[in-house]
Amino acid sequence: MTTILTPTLRSAAALTAVLTLGNLALAQPSSTNNVLTGTNVTSTAGAISTSLNGFGFINHGLVGVGRIAATAVDNWGETLGSVSGLQVTNWSNQGNGSYTGVFNILPDRGYNGGSPAVFSNYAARVQTVNFTFTPYTGGATSGVAQNQFALTYNGATSYKFTYGSGTTTTGLVPDSSTTLGGRTVPYVTTSSGTAPTTSPLNPAGSNTINKITVDAEALVLKSDGSGWIGDEYGANVYYFNSTKQIVGVLGQPAATVPNGTPAYSSEVTPSAGRRGNQGMEGLAMNPAGTKLYGLMQSALVQDSVGGNNQDRFNTRLMVWDVSSNNMPSAINAEYVMQLPIGKDTPGAGTPNRNFAQSEIIVIDDTHILVLARDGNGKGLTTANAPVYKSVLLVDLAAATNIAGTAYDNTGGDITPSGTALAAGITPVSWVEAVNLLNTSQLGKYSLNVNPGSTADANSLSEKWEGMSLVPTGTAGEYFLFVANDNDFISGATKMVGLDGTTINTINASAGLPVDNDTMFLAYRVTLGTSAIPEPSTYAALAGVAILGFAAFRRRRS
Repeated sequence: MTTILTPTLRSAAALTAVLTLGNLALAQPSSTNNVLTGTNVTSTAGAISTSLNGFGFINHGLVGVGRIAATAVDNWGETLGSVSGLQVTNWSNQGNGSYTGVFNILPDRGYNGGSPAVFSNYAARVQTVNFTFTPYTGGATSGVAQNQFALTYNGATSYKFTYGSGTTTTGLVPDSSTTLGGRTVPYVTTSSGTAPTTSPLNPAGSNTINKITVDAEALVLKSDGSGWIGDEYGANVYYFNSTKQIVGVLGQPAATVPNGTPAYSSEVTPSAGRRGNQGMEGLAMNPAGTKLYGLMQSALVQDSVGGNNQDRFNTRLMVWDVSSNNMPSAINAEYVMQLPIGKDTPGAGTPNRNFAQSEIIVIDDTHILVLARDGNGKGLTTANAPVYKSVLLVDLAAATNIAGTAYDNTGGDITPSGTALAAGITPVSWVEAVNLLNTSQLGKYSLNVNPGSTADANSLSEKWEGMSLVPTGTAGEYFLFVANDNDFISGATKMVGLDGTTINTINASAGLPVDNDTMFLAYRVTLGTSAIPEPSTYAALAGVAILGFAAFRRRRS
């Protein structure tokens, strides 16, 4: 249930910021409850303020744009993976208006496309990109160059995940399962590189693979180099140690397991559990480093109605206590979030689309940011223009904790009468905090919201899946970085072959008007809290003498 209140900011510093802004635009409700009517594209200029149950948020606007060419390759000779998960490390204020840091970029399962769909033997990995960020502070409303980020790929500190005795994973569609740390995980025995929607999967697979398969979608890094990744195939959360070896799986409710027993193909919808290709998409840690939050991309099969896309909005947020154990055997809290829904084309009418979530950030134990989006934009051939791509401010305080109830059992259904929640379940509340489809802010940097069929180099792409929040050095103020997943789409996409060694070149942009670059957007925002949403150890920001501000640093292994 969406709650929209008048602006009230928790901190005095944030309140002072509001008072000095003068005419501050208020975020207007774009929905009734969680239902969008029409399009969410806006042209509101200036700072935009909103609040949720007394917690304030100000979007001061887009202050930077950067990009990496879709044709860039990594140090393994494959196309440089785009952003399905994002975390900033080594963040530092240079004291001259610029900042430096490292983008830790988690790509997903590699290029897949065509009919039948062709999938890649792509090992899960993290790409590191050093950057200098100089936010734009001028008053121009158009013609600003997209040069606020200076980005340099760092192959020396990029790495592939391994398991067991050093085996890398694959991104191929699973045809089996195995165990890791005593828990069942998706596995590929043989593969032809295709994945039809009928069984058996990967027919006539003459290539022996024998690997755990991971569709990595979310990343949390700790200061010692260890951390967690969220997986789409199993809806799993994997823990990896400081050598980047995956050593175990966190326990989670039986209700999330596909079919109630392992049925891990993302290309086939199970009868219950994780919906195909809608797994553990969002993962983040609280500032104290004691809790891990994981949000499913959309509703479980049993928590929705049939295959209707618009009925997938009751998704589940799970919380693990990791204060003393990096691989807890069960969750200790679970909440329901009702995602926005609407039409995938402009205009009024019956909703036909769930705007699934793609990333989360934990502000404090009861407030998170959630990135929800449609599936329109650059990278597709459709004529549908983007209608919804927003960062939502979410409050958990009044929501019902359903962990450990019958809803967590195999097939446990929180919507027994259709899409309405069962009596006694109160979902989290939320309000829109940042609307990416603001043509006034985008137009300053010559960006646009053209449909995929008429997209150009400056059109927003379909999938925005990475977020990170870092302090500016002014109390209560942050930069919110948002990045896209470009689906490896270029005219010269390079992927390792099924033999694990040969590099194949694919024209992944065939039929599309333009390659799909990786892009970064930077917003300056004010929060009604002084918490820094980065996990584990904190070190003082260089050049910033403000008590409580810090930067998360990851030790290089």
